[in-house]
Amino acid sequence: MDNKTYRLKPGYVLREIAGEHLAIPVTAENSSDIVVLNPVSAILWNELETPKTIDELADRICSSFDISREEATADIKEFVETLVAAGVIE
Repeated sequence: MDNKTYRLKPGYVLREIAGEHLAIPVTAENSSDIVVLNPVSAILWNELETPKTIDELADRICSSFDISREEATADIKEFVETLVAAGVIE
């Protein structure tokens, strides 16, 4: 079990516009870095406002959706890795 936690870096707000979830930067420095999120990733985004482990995120998704623990964990790891590479979470 990996106990590493991840959390959003400051500087983004989540908004729903025309049915789409958008993470919008609040600083000019990141103004071109709008992140479009699907409904599941929007839930994860909200969860990452406070430090969470992959296991905690998987618990949240598995309790809300009919998905296996293994599939949820794999998808969440990919999502987290993408956000880490983009510099959005730490």
